[in-house]
Amino acid sequence: MTSKALIVWTTRAKSVISALLLGAAATLGGTGSAQAAIYTGSWDPAFGPAFPNLGWKATASFDVPGSCLALGNQNYVATTSGPCAGFNVLSAQVSFYNLSDPDVNVESFNLNPSVIVNSVDIAGGKLVGLDTGFFNYFVPTTPIAGGGTYSFSLYLHYDGAQSLADLTYASPHGTAPTCGYAPQIFPQAVCGASANSAVGTFTTAVPEPETYVLMLAGLAAVGFARRRRR
Repeated sequence: MTSKALIVWTTRAKSVISALLLGAAATLGGTGSAQAAIYTGSWDPAFGPAFPNLGWKATASFDVPGSCLALGNQNYVATTSGPCAGFNVLSAQVSFYNLSDPDVNVESFNLNPSVIVNSVDIAGGKLVGLDTGFFNYFVPTTPIAGGGTYSFSLYLHYDGAQSLADLTYASPHGTAPTCGYAPQIFPQAVCGASANSAVGTFTTAVPEPETYVLMLAGLAAVGFARRRRR
């Protein structure tokens, strides 16, 4: 291909790619926040007086349907039917660390994501909170968390302004997690909850759809250029 022909082809290719991007942008703009997204929630508090040296980090990821994000501002939307049906907890993890060395996790636990999700909160087309049942319990063996004496359970909730998480503990193992909030129901159990609800944040865990459009357009342009040169 001559230099002149290459210049002409490049100009035309740019025009085609620009048109494709404008069309894609228009399509995405029409749907706005209706695009589904994967969100990650993070919480990182100290446990409190019951385990004075214990710090814990909780993370969880969620698949939020586009129809749910399109609701705008909605509080406590049911997830069993309607636009938020299909909301899924993809993963959840709790890690323990010593408050004297917060950068080193001493134990980590992957939780069963099949937890009951009672509701989610959407604001401005984004996930800002949710309410769940208790995740499956786990038994840490680190001394700062009781050395295997207690089982722990994670619970996520929303107070209308903040995404919160609590961690309950109970002995004997397997005692209903609600023991942490209603110990009178289990008079023989030793149980309780983290001193303060941990305030969390949500972030999108994957590139926005516009990013994918640009990536695909760039790859297509490179492939087309190589074929033309051959």
